[in-house]
Parts: sequence; C-alpha cells; structure tokens
Amino acid sequence: MQFGLDTPAAGRQPFDPAHADIGALRAALDSGRLSSEQLVGYYLRRIERYDKAGPRINALITMNPRALEQARQLDVGAKTMVHKPMLYGIPFIAKDNYDTAGIETSGGSAALKHSVPAVNAFVIQKLLDQGAILIGKANMSELAASHGRLGYSSAGGLTLNPYNTARDASGSSSGSAAGVAADFAAFALGTDTGGSVRAPASVTGLAGLRPTLGLTSRSGVVPLSLTFDTTGVLARSVKDLAIVLDAIAGPDPGDTATLAQPLPGARYVEALGTRSIRGARLGVVGNFRGGNAEVDAVERTALDRLASLGAVLVPVTLPASFEDLWNSVLGPVGEAEFKPQFERYLGTLASSQPKTLARLIELSEAGDIAGSATPVNPARLAALRAADATSLADSPTYIRILTQTIPGVRLELESLMAAHNLQALVFSTMSCPASPRFDRADPSYVCLSQDTYSAGYVAAAAGFPEITVNAGSISGNMPVGYSFMGLPYSESRLIGLANAFQLAGPGGPALPAL
Repeated sequence: MQFGLDTPAAGRQPFDPAHADIGALRAALDSGRLSSEQLVGYYLRRIERYDKAGPRINALITMNPRALEQARQLDVGAKTMVHKPMLYGIPFIAKDNYDTAGIETSGGSAALKHSVPAVNAFVIQKLLDQGAILIGKANMSELAASHGRLGYSSAGGLTLNPYNTARDASGSSSGSAAGVAADFAAFALGTDTGGSVRAPASVTGLAGLRPTLGLTSRSGVVPLSLTFDTTGVLARSVKDLAIVLDAIAGPDPGDTATLAQPLPGARYVEALGTRSIRGARLGVVGNFRGGNAEVDAVERTALDRLASLGAVLVPVTLPASFEDLWNSVLGPVGEAEFKPQFERYLGTLASSQPKTLARLIELSEAGDIAGSATPVNPARLAALRAADATSLADSPTYIRILTQTIPGVRLELESLMAAHNLQALVFSTMSCPASPRFDRADPSYVCLSQDTYSAGYVAAAAGFPEITVNAGSISGNMPVGYSFMGLPYSESRLIGLANAFQLAGPGGPALPAL
C-alpha cells in the first residue's frame, strides 16, 4: 500500500519526519521539503506496520478515511498562503471520547461504536479551522475509567506501551499516548479527570498537560465527571504542548467553565523563551515517594538538574488528607455525576443510539458484545450498573464536597504556596512505572504504593494545571515523568519551567524500537 510518495520540490532535499516535533515539521512544510500529503502518508505507513501488525500497539480505534484527501487540499491551499498557522497541514490523534463529525465516536464502548456525531467537539473544530488534520481516533479505557484494565475497551481492545509491550500505556488516554510515542502523529488530544493525560504521558516518555479547569472547552466530549474533566494535550515536547495549547485554549459559550478565563488569547509559545528556572522557588512534595526505588532515584536526578539550573528547592509536605483524595473527593463526586452527565451527552446523539445508561448496559451485556473477543471489562460493567442504580447528585455528601471540601483543598494549596513564595510544586508524576498489561503477569514489576496515581489527584481535585515531562528511564525500558503543578491559569509559568527542565536533560528516553 502506497501513501503520498511524491518527491519534494526540485533542488530541495527530502525531509525525514521520523519523530520530528511540530516546529521541525512546520519548517519542512514551509520550505517545500515536505508536503502534508507526504506527512500523512508517512504516519499512515507507520500505523499500517505497527498498530494492528508487528508489535500490535493497538493505539487507534478508527481512522479518518479522508485524511490524505484533506492533506492534498491543504497542500493546494498552502501555495497561496503567506502566513500559515503553526498546525496547518500537521496530523493529530484525538481520543475517542471527542465528537468528530462524520467519524465514529465510541468513548471506548462497543455499544456506541457506530455513533457518528453531527458536529465536532469545540477543540477539534478549533484545530481543524487552523488546518490541522485528524488522522485517527485513539483507543482508551472504556468510558474513561479503567477499573483494573488500563487502556482496555470493548470498542478497541487493549493498547500496549510502545516502550515495552509487556506493560500498559496507563489510562485512560492510553491510545493518545501510545500513538504519539509510536510516531503515528505529531501530537494527540486526551482528557484528564484524575490523571488520564499525565499518567499515560509519563509512562510513554511524552510531555503531557492537564490545563486549569476552564482553560479549554469540554463541549462535545463524552463526560466522566465535569467537576474534574479537562481536555489536554500529549506531545513530544513542552514546546509542542505550548503550540497546541495556543490553538485550543479559549472561551466557549457551550462550556460555562471556560467563560471566567482571566487572559483569553494568551500566547503560551511566548513563555518558552521568557522563563528560566534560575531563582524559581519550587516546592518539592515528599508525600508520594516510596512506591518504587528506581522512580525515586529518577526524582533525585531530576532535583539535581533543577538545582544545577538555579532553582531554589523547598521541601514541603502536603496535608495528610491530600494522600487520599480519590476516596474523599474524586470517587464520590464521580459516582454522583456520571449518570446524569453521561445521559445528557447520550441525548445529543442520533436516535439510533442508546439514550440512557440502562440501555447502554443492556447492549453491553448482549451477546454481540459479551460474546466478542473484547467484551466489556467485568469490573467496568459492574461500576456502570452501580452508577445506574445510584442517585447522589443532590445528596448532602456530594454538596458538602463541592461547597466545602474542594474549596478547602484549593485554599490549602494556595496558602502553602504563598507561605513559601513558591512558583510551582514538583513531584514524580506517578510513584511507580507503567504496570503490567492486565492479561499477562510481569514479575519484574515493583510497586509498593497503594495507588500509584495519588499525586495526580491533587491537581484534579483543585482544578489546577499540571505538566509532566520525561525525567529519565528505568529497568524494563520504562520512561518516568516528573510534574510541575501551579496555581490556576499559571500555564505560562509552568511551560517555561518545564521547557527549561526538558532542554537541560538528556533528551528523553531511547525511542521505541519500532
């Protein structure tokens, strides 16, 4: 199968797009050394060789059948454009819980595998308006909750980690992370409720951003819990995160959480060259260590790097209650919100699609899905049944968490950072490396933490931004991410800090052997 193998313009050397970042791709496209058609063709060949064949990474559920045609159209348009948007002609992957007009959007549920939205999610449309090309939809944990099977869904099966196929790509934005790591696209969109962008980015050697709640729109995205849901980015570098964030951030009348932004139109790329680490006061969080000795050793190296760059490292201990935010905040709120919010989403779909959670469960339990090679994870199905039987949206516990507990978490973080005059908090994104795939034991895996994702719940519960960037690798060829978390709408500062940290590092983990 051949995809767009035309040659570059006469006199110009061809450009190899392998693992290239957005800036390099933009320069090659603008110089004529590469066309969008060639770039899409390169990624399609990678997908053909490695996604459902070879190591079977299985990052993608659905392809955009018009990607090459759209690339050709953009190449024609480029000939008369003086200034092109940074993402013009550059392919990306979207998690399969983003609505995409004319392309199936399942949320990982086989019961929704034939749901074709009429319009694009808000942030998808923003990217398309700037000439980015959606190449495919990424597999994910079913309806964005893993329940012991990270990166597994009835619609897509199991996504594997390109660095080590005996391990998973975490969740729930598993396919988004694995797809970028395997070089199937330049960047990907994911969603993050309790860590679902940051953790997959961490275990696949990527940069990942959970933005401030309200900076990017959730319109047209299958909800899990809108108190915590964010739309975020996974990319090869912090610079690429900034480029994509510039493209997707901004108010959306369809998502009221985005209407209170203090700086609409902020330019995040500008933060790359204006921030350095020298003199920055960083709070080094000590609560979440001890899960894996190798991960802790990577953190010590990361802290040495920060110190060498001139950071002022301030040891801090978060309140003990912050170590159990899943049980005290995220879990109970998620239980209360999922059914009513999910059913509101179902109400936007075509009449042929299920309109209630009960009907989706009924379809999921039927023979076509239950008897397939990828039935619904039994634990996920049990959680859906429990959600359908639960009515907690007006319970005193839910209201107390929203009105007292979450504001208290925010206030404690703000007070801690103010008391120490901190620009950011830093910590290992996860306390353990990528876990073994659910269907195969790996005796080399070591994790002593009760919950390797606990650190990620802090930003989620507070609605604060967090960036993870690769800090090194450990045995099993497993990347390890390090996080920079800040106050609301401090993305520019975090981007500057994380970019300086990344540029001063060894250049990231060895690329997957694909």
